[in-house]
Amino acid sequence: MNGDELFSRVITTIQEMYLKIGDSYGSVSLYYPFESDDPIEDEFRHAAADFPEMLLERLPQRLRVTVSEKDCVRISKMPVKETIRDMVTITKGGTGIDAVKEYIGSRYPDSKMVKSGYIDFDWILTFPEGLDDDVYCLSEELGRVTYHRFSKEEYLALGFEIPE
Repeated sequence: MNGDELFSRVITTIQEMYLKIGDSYGSVSLYYPFESDDPIEDEFRHAAADFPEMLLERLPQRLRVTVSEKDCVRISKMPVKETIRDMVTITKGGTGIDAVKEYIGSRYPDSKMVKSGYIDFDWILTFPEGLDDDVYCLSEELGRVTYHRFSKEEYLALGFEIPE
């Protein structure tokens, strides 16, 4: 992960949080695994130049990004990636997996949703490269779908494989 990717991840995570739970108050701290010695700070600071209160700290084996309340509000008003908005909307209403598969398949015909071979998740969803490069891991419990969104790098680092 480089500084630009980290900044993009912070933005989409804050946007997703606001879509899921609505307005939030206070600053937010986000943690990302990071074991590299690569100098990420300057690149991140450059990418986050419009958000001077956003702080990046290097901790043992991870990074912490602290986003002020003011910046969270600004980020929540920025345009949201369509796929993220759709995933939050379709799963927020207690939708079952069949409805999610039907909706995603009709809206994003080139997406791929496959049964997971891992106990951690029921389904793995990927979108065409360039549209949304994240990996969505879906689970259905009591007829409701929830998901976790990972960058490909994070997903692979957890020991999972991206389905063909």
